[in-house]
Amino acid sequence: MSKLRIIFAASLLILGVLLAFTLFRPMVLGQKFETLIRESIIQEEDEWIIQINIINKEGEDTDYTIEWSTGGEIYNSKNVSIKNGRTFTNIHHVHPETVREGEINLTIYKEGEPTPFEQSTYYVRFD
Repeated sequence: MSKLRIIFAASLLILGVLLAFTLFRPMVLGQKFETLIRESIIQEEDEWIIQINIINKEGEDTDYTIEWSTGGEIYNSKNVSIKNGRTFTNIHHVHPETVREGEINLTIYKEGEPTPFEQSTYYVRFD
């Protein structure tokens, strides 16, 4: 057998093994997301609009606390209950009297958990 045939046979064998792993056993086992967050931010002439969608995939109805803060001070807090498999949309308007320039912080807690499962910071400026 020539070297070329041996290399070709070895390549086919390796390709077959990789294909078998791909089909029968994923290389990376994914983590199940229980709750998903999708967000959008829009700048208008006289305000910023931040929209978040919380998608509950917990397997049961879940209560959440959504807090908006700036400078360490919470200025808007809301408790919501989201049914399993449903989406909750929170539209938050940021006006110049709330914060002229700087950070807007979003923190979301699941009921009964001391640490937030989502924290985001948005940087805004009004001209």
